[in-house]
Amino acid sequence: DNLTSQEANDRLILKAVQDALKEQLHKRGVRILTGLAKHLQQLDKEGTGLLDKADFKQTLQVFRLEVSENDFESAWQILNGNDSGKVDYGEFKRAVIGEMNEYRKLFVRKAFMKLDFNKTGSVPITNIRKCYCAKKHPQVISGHSTEEEIKLSFLETLKDACSKSDEVTYGEFEDYYEGLSIGIVHDEDFVNIVCTPWG
Repeated sequence: DNLTSQEANDRLILKAVQDALKEQLHKRGVRILTGLAKHLQQLDKEGTGLLDKADFKQTLQVFRLEVSENDFESAWQILNGNDSGKVDYGEFKRAVIGEMNEYRKLFVRKAFMKLDFNKTGSVPITNIRKCYCAKKHPQVISGHSTEEEIKLSFLETLKDACSKSDEVTYGEFEDYYEGLSIGIVHDEDFVNIVCTPWG
């Protein structure tokens, strides 16, 4: 990689911002990340996928994610390289929070494909409810929760992320697992969590 010193510095800044936010997100679970994605989508009134600096600052405040003013400005400059005043919010989310590696994404895609047998890119919540099995969930095995409690908790969190209350798109499904991924160090543990409920 022939990185310029500026690009190398940009990457270090984004990495520092990601590390600070990951620590905050890790403590607050998957709901915050799915809520973040939905919130950004709702701010995008024109449906362009682009938001301005004020929208991102407000989002970080709403979700109580603390980023220093300097780090925010640096991240903004990096992402707004074309000086348009607007940045793609998917790109912003990936840049400041990071994203799952391709290995993990592969298993999330496989799980979704099992549910999306019509290949439409979205799955009715009723199908997800039918297919999700919590029998091997650690809290069920330990007796702390029932299968139904775990299933309801999963469906509630997933629904919170969705723009339509009765179906889940692949992007929303991936966002859910992206939020889960933040708190899981080992790929094998993550793959188990993704694969076990879908048989």
